[in-house]
Amino acid sequence: MMRSLRVCAGLALASIVATQALVAQQRTYSMKTIGKHADEVLGVFVNDANTMVATCSLDETIKLWSLPDGKELRTLTGHVGQVNNLAFSGDDRSIASASNDRTVRIWDVMTGKEQQVLKGHTAEVIGVYYTHDQNNQLVASTSFDKTIKLWDWKLGVEIKTLRGHALQTNNVAASYDGKFIASCSDDRTIKIWSTDLGSKEPIMTLTGHEAPVLTVLYSFDSKYLASSDQDGTIRIWSMPAGELIRTINAHTELVQDVSFAEDNRTLVSGSLDKTVKLWDIVTGENVMTTNIGVEVWSVDLTSNAGAIVVGCADGTVRMLSESGAERGRSSKGGK
Repeated sequence: MMRSLRVCAGLALASIVATQALVAQQRTYSMKTIGKHADEVLGVFVNDANTMVATCSLDETIKLWSLPDGKELRTLTGHVGQVNNLAFSGDDRSIASASNDRTVRIWDVMTGKEQQVLKGHTAEVIGVYYTHDQNNQLVASTSFDKTIKLWDWKLGVEIKTLRGHALQTNNVAASYDGKFIASCSDDRTIKIWSTDLGSKEPIMTLTGHEAPVLTVLYSFDSKYLASSDQDGTIRIWSMPAGELIRTINAHTELVQDVSFAEDNRTLVSGSLDKTVKLWDIVTGENVMTTNIGVEVWSVDLTSNAGAIVVGCADGTVRMLSESGAERGRSSKGGK
């Protein structure tokens, strides 16, 4: 009997330990303002090396800031409309930007020089993302013209146009295994496309959002896709199957931006409800909420979420720092 009780006690203890392991630890951050644009900050992107963050704005500029100190490095000018989004290449050498001037522009990170102007969209360009090819040569973009375009930016040519969304497309992301592109739209759907240059039909359409879908993003291991919408809901999909595995009622206002940390389970979100939140997508638990005090348009983080950079409606760029955290890459960085 005593032996049986010990076994039961051991099993109970193991169960408690396992349960505790599933409970994500709460995290605490301090906030500071590192600089300012002349107008709302619409995009934030941390590079792969975690030495730099790029921001873009309604003021038609892109700014580069050093990490972790947040020093402003340079301002890139050339767009003649608000800059809606941007992305570093996987090798951190170039930046792609999307603008209301209907162009995608490519910039040299070290010099700030404009390298390429890609024209072809017939309406505002909203999303932009490098695919994960070996040469960092392909860029995908989305537009209010309802299309997704794939570009060879080094040659300055459009490779293919993807059509299928019924309404404007809002954002785009590429899987890290190099196989897929995801796009999202006001039509409340997410479409998955092959990076195969000969394929132009969607592989699948993901449905479930009840409001316009504003952003999508793959995890590092390409096993998850996160999406967010105008109602403040975040959905997590198992990929490549496209199965909805979790719905998070994350915010009380629209969520324009999300980003994965390198553990593939920590997700940051920013909202017009003025908060930035961290989520454990495995448990659905909220592990951090910070009231920024102003509407949040864009957000990105380093790999262990030790630093979070926030783009705000008042033009400020703010940094949330966790005590003792080491630097690391985010899912919106390169390979």
